[in-house]
Amino acid sequence: MKSTIPSILFILLISLSGKLPGQEIKLITCLDSALANKGNIQAVRIDIEIAKLQTSSAYQKYMPDLSLSYNYRYNPIIPTQIIPLGQFSQIPSDEKRPIKFGTDWQQNSGLNLYQPIIDFSIRSRVSESRINEKLKNSDAAAAERDLKLEVIKSFTNIWLREEQLRSATLDTLRTSRTKELFMAKAKEGKVLRTEVNRAILNHNNSLAEYVAVSSSLTREKIYMSFLTGISLDSLLVGSFDFSPFSDGGLQVSDTDPLLDSIPSVKSLRLRAELLEQQQRSEKIKHAPTIGFEGFLGANQYTDVFNPFLSDSWYGVSYLGLSLRLQIISGSSTKNSVNRLKLEEKGVISRLDDEINNVNNKSLLLMEEIKQAEYQVDLYRQNTALYEENLSLNQDRFDKGQINAYDLVTEEIDFQKEMARYNEKRAELVYKQIELINNTGTLSSFIDNLR
Repeated sequence: MKSTIPSILFILLISLSGKLPGQEIKLITCLDSALANKGNIQAVRIDIEIAKLQTSSAYQKYMPDLSLSYNYRYNPIIPTQIIPLGQFSQIPSDEKRPIKFGTDWQQNSGLNLYQPIIDFSIRSRVSESRINEKLKNSDAAAAERDLKLEVIKSFTNIWLREEQLRSATLDTLRTSRTKELFMAKAKEGKVLRTEVNRAILNHNNSLAEYVAVSSSLTREKIYMSFLTGISLDSLLVGSFDFSPFSDGGLQVSDTDPLLDSIPSVKSLRLRAELLEQQQRSEKIKHAPTIGFEGFLGANQYTDVFNPFLSDSWYGVSYLGLSLRLQIISGSSTKNSVNRLKLEEKGVISRLDDEINNVNNKSLLLMEEIKQAEYQVDLYRQNTALYEENLSLNQDRFDKGQINAYDLVTEEIDFQKEMARYNEKRAELVYKQIELINNTGTLSSFIDNLR
């Protein structure tokens, strides 16, 4: 332990004198790196590409459908038709005769063409695909926002830990000085051993706090490395640019929520829009369709198995318009539409609740931030006063004007006040980040970093 403490004090002196020059690490760099390297972000971006392909597939329903058909049949029983031969005589009669039409073997081959001209269902499906594509974009925006928010929180934690580490460093050096001062006074017989022990205990507590904060800072950098893919070595030796947190950089200028920029609200709106479009699709599912049809091919008829028999092929073709109108269907369009209407109503209710929650949360956060800012300002004044008094009392103790107990008590009180200041400062920053996220201004905040 005796060899460890001087080493820690040496490190403290080095840390106060300044770090070795390293790569500057900016918040925007961490954000860009996280978006480029995180697997779940790549996955949702792939979902967007899939949705685009589905929209393209829906558009292709407007393209002509050209197919080749071929079959070779054996007719064990040749179809028979009853022909009224008597009607073809000079003197018509009721004579009828069964006649077989066809041969034992038959081939059919040809090209079928269908070009939609009017098909409202295709247009509706295209609209559905477009909305679904927007939904995927909204899901991707939500995933990116969550990752950005996590990176900003981690960057904020690193900043706060650095500030706490600086305070812990000063505390440890100050308690070390007090301890040495007490030990010197003890040799002169001016301080009791119990007072020296109290000073040593206070110094040891400062050392423990310094080590704890230092470990917490290292763990946060490990987490940042996991989020961003930046090497841990770079984060450990690099110099962080904390300018976004200075001069009110986290202040929200417009506290009215930008609802279109809030993924949860936007997603619910798109889901309601999709359900409305699906109702239209159901209603026009049985609407008449008009298209152009064509066929070009040939048939072969033989009484023996011979696919290549000459003079047995007969051409066939046709061109024309086709009208398709569904008269009766086994599925109930009305039930499907009513179900979709109820689903849409539920989504709209959730959307109203979500908007109210966003507005209510913004108002609460604004009030909490206002209170935290006031308290942070008071704690800042208090710590400055404590620090000034402690410096004066150390000089007074050195001159024998106050006792050791009062000095150590003053030092402990200062450490407690500094801890409260750091705690309230962290609370303020977290509330500000939460408000930025809740109002939908996170993207604007990030854009200002570039």
